[in-house]
Amino acid sequence: MKAILRRSFFPVSFSLSLVVLVSAAPPKKPSVAHFMGLISSSPFTIKPPPPERVKVETPLERDWMLGSIRPIEGGYSVTLINKKNRKERIRFIPGFSAGEFQLLDVEQDTNNSSNSRVRVRKGSQEGWLSYDEKLIKVRPTSTKRVPSRKTGTASRVSPPIPGSRSSSTRSGRQRIVPKKNK
Repeated sequence: MKAILRRSFFPVSFSLSLVVLVSAAPPKKPSVAHFMGLISSSPFTIKPPPPERVKVETPLERDWMLGSIRPIEGGYSVTLINKKNRKERIRFIPGFSAGEFQLLDVEQDTNNSSNSRVRVRKGSQEGWLSYDEKLIKVRPTSTKRVPSRKTGTASRVSPPIPGSRSSSTRSGRQRIVPKKNK
């Protein structure tokens, strides 16, 4: 009986394996997403630059720029300048109203004035305003004034002309040269 089972088992198992092989799908090409982990962590792959951030400007930031920030008693005196009409200005002084505008926050960088900015609200609009370097040149915030040196003939002190009395600010000893007798 074992011999009969062995003879019948082989053809049955062979036919089942053929059915499985015939019904199996052909091999598929793997997708690129399957290898993305390997590609992104590979030391030989040049990584693309990060995407640039798109800055969304509010109408307040588009129309106004920072004109000046001065620390005063009780806060800051801040001036805003309209970019389209530079004669139109808004001044924030502590204790006084600036119309529709409200000064919310001041960040003044005393080392680099171009990094200074203020947060302003007008109605429902709110934004950070800073110096617009295309339209205004920011002066350094130093309190010392360095005297300028002028070079040339205007800054030289000319020697006095002998025999004439000039109103020179320089007073000193006058040298008299005796004349030779013949």
